[in-house]
Amino acid sequence: MKDFEVIFGIPKQEVKKTCVLMPFLLKEALREFKIGRFSRGKLYGAGNGRDFTLIHSGPGPALTGDVVLYLKDAGCKNLILFGSCGLLAENNGLGIGSLVSPSKVYSLESFSRMLANQDIASDVYYPDKKLLEDWISAAGSSIKQITCATVSSLKLEEERKDIWLNQGIEAVDMECSAFFSAASHSGLKAMAVFYVTDIIGVKPFYQEIGLKDKAKISLARKMAAGLLCKFIQENLLA
Repeated sequence: MKDFEVIFGIPKQEVKKTCVLMPFLLKEALREFKIGRFSRGKLYGAGNGRDFTLIHSGPGPALTGDVVLYLKDAGCKNLILFGSCGLLAENNGLGIGSLVSPSKVYSLESFSRMLANQDIASDVYYPDKKLLEDWISAAGSSIKQITCATVSSLKLEEERKDIWLNQGIEAVDMECSAFFSAASHSGLKAMAVFYVTDIIGVKPFYQEIGLKDKAKISLARKMAAGLLCKFIQENLLA
């Protein structure tokens, strides 16, 4: 068995041109994406839909960045990170269950740097411009573009959110800057799609959410999955 198959659970030659990466894999995602056989490797899991490969990439920047580096030599050309994010403030029409795509991502991946109060974001990474433009055009008003920051501490994000808001950051996640960085390094086209699951300091991730918000998040996941399948089929198969 080749190294790639040991790590991902599928042979390298089965990887499709477009790959969707999910830090946390939900059973409903397998249903919505119509993934039949899903295989587990030592680090990741993968399965093929009709038009793309779905990969359970795991949480955090290191695992996510490594996936991209592995895919560089697997025939993949387009990458989509599909996951969740937290809003720093509920405004501009954004709230629980909103669908967003970052057009600019600051890197705050270092826990030690955040702990030392060096948390003014300076390193910036971007999605592929044409891929994002095509996605926004196809998805229409269902998706809003945001400025995001990839952070390394769930606890510290509550303490630092005002600093980040003043810098124009609207949401936080834990993978995207590494994802964009690795894609740029590897010469692959990349974009990200997030559904909002919490609002920092108002509806934090660790508090039980109500049925209404649960329904919004579930609907957002399904809507995003449907939009992505349509987008890939109509824009990324040629």
